[in-house]
Amino acid sequence: MTVECVTLETSHLFAGNPIASQHKLRHRLIIQRQHWDVPQLRDMEFDAYDNPATTYLVWRDDNMIVRGVSRLYPTDRPFMLKEHFSHMVTYEAMPTGSHAWEGSRFCIDNILDSPTRQQIAREIVLSYLEYGLDMGITQILGVMYPVYWHNLFAKNGWEPTWIGDVIVTPDGKKSRAAILPVSKYVLDKVRSTTGIHTNVINYGNVKRESYVQAA
Repeated sequence: MTVECVTLETSHLFAGNPIASQHKLRHRLIIQRQHWDVPQLRDMEFDAYDNPATTYLVWRDDNMIVRGVSRLYPTDRPFMLKEHFSHMVTYEAMPTGSHAWEGSRFCIDNILDSPTRQQIAREIVLSYLEYGLDMGITQILGVMYPVYWHNLFAKNGWEPTWIGDVIVTPDGKKSRAAILPVSKYVLDKVRSTTGIHTNVINYGNVKRESYVQAA
């Protein structure tokens, strides 16, 4: 399988409607299952960071059903960590700029078996790195439950750098802000850890080089 790298500008390069479909998966997992109080419309979850600047990393199965998603967002404009969770960044200044992007909304379909969910996670993690290197990104930042940082990234060979202490949110859950360094060294380490040595990212019906040059 591959991870489809989709934006509003490139959605026509993919079959079906992967952007709308990933909004529906997020609605089921974030609103119906986790009961987050976030915007929704016609069984689609979204927020202010779903816009033309957003890059979606979408994993679809053989039946074109979205089973996993995450999104990346540039920090050269208002972004979620800075606007809503800046109090969680206490170890250093808030990273911003064209080389720092924010990762969020990492969702994997809970109805799948554990090995399949783990495989989807590995491929989306690798797509973070492949996209980051293609686009000149040097760090990806975000906020997650500590167990998610471990299971999604550290467990797959990508150690986060903490930029703040663990914070207990009003609902009693722990969250922490971190940076993921992007480099060829990290990519090689994650490939070795996951055993996935081929490219996973798919830019649609254009060549990788053409997409990167256009961006």
